[in-house]
Amino acid sequence: MSTTDRIVTAHLGEAHDELHYRCGGLWDVQSINELFACLNEACLPLVKQRKAIYSLGDFTTAVPQDRETAEKIGDYLRTAKQFGLNRTAIYGAPVLMRMQYKRVAPDVIVEFFDTKPEALQWLRADR
Repeated sequence: MSTTDRIVTAHLGEAHDELHYRCGGLWDVQSINELFACLNEACLPLVKQRKAIYSLGDFTTAVPQDRETAEKIGDYLRTAKQFGLNRTAIYGAPVLMRMQYKRVAPDVIVEFFDTKPEALQWLRADR
């Protein structure tokens, strides 16, 4: 599998009401809707119950996106915040991806970690 091959999986970790997802590869402004649809479907029970959304992202195969696609991701994150996204922990993201995320969604609470256990510890703190 190439680092540009798109991947997305998502499921709801109901024990902690968390959206766990994995995404990677190179997306474009049209195909990114596939990623958004997967995330929306997985967290729909939380939205319907008006619960806060805490998400854990595995970005070990993520790559920086082109500017237009990155801006669309930022728009999606701001909309998700309106639907209850409280905070997001991401692990395994390359440095350029971290910088891009901070640039397109500065008003979304997101932290980056090297490992999944570190990300989960932060995500579950004070809950």
